[in-house]
Amino acid sequence: MTSCNPLLHLEDAIGEISRKMPGSPRTEIMLTRLHFYVQLQLGAWFESSLKPYGLNHSAWLALMLIYSRPQERVSPSDISATLAFSRTNATRVVDELEGRGWIQRHPCPDDRRKTELGLTEAGYQLIREVMPVHRQRMRDAWQDFTPEEQAQFIALQRKLLTRLETGS
Repeated sequence: MTSCNPLLHLEDAIGEISRKMPGSPRTEIMLTRLHFYVQLQLGAWFESSLKPYGLNHSAWLALMLIYSRPQERVSPSDISATLAFSRTNATRVVDELEGRGWIQRHPCPDDRRKTELGLTEAGYQLIREVMPVHRQRMRDAWQDFTPEEQAQFIALQRKLLTRLETGS
């Protein structure tokens, strides 16, 4: 193994394990490992376009969640639940965004014991600046896929997700 290609190393390793343990689910192992590897690479791909703005993927997702709501307000628990963040991670992200001046906390009008998060003018400005760059990055990532392949990929990902969430 002289190549620096991680996928070749992965395929070689899976092949060696399959040789040592006949009956190993080689295809399923490759699908799983490849999925994890692609997810890491995709994350790094997008992080690199957010970093110049002082953002990471988690912070960007939280900003987009707030921006996506009709009233542009969410609770901290909405961030945790919707983005599948732990409460600790959601708190860290909210504190970071607030510290950077991109969001602010507001008392909930329906229940003053609760807090809502909303964008500041600086947050809106950041979104207006980053969105065109991020959209282009998305187009670049998926440009080699036809619209039909993209639709098929979405369907396959949803099918896998359903299987993982329901166990059936």
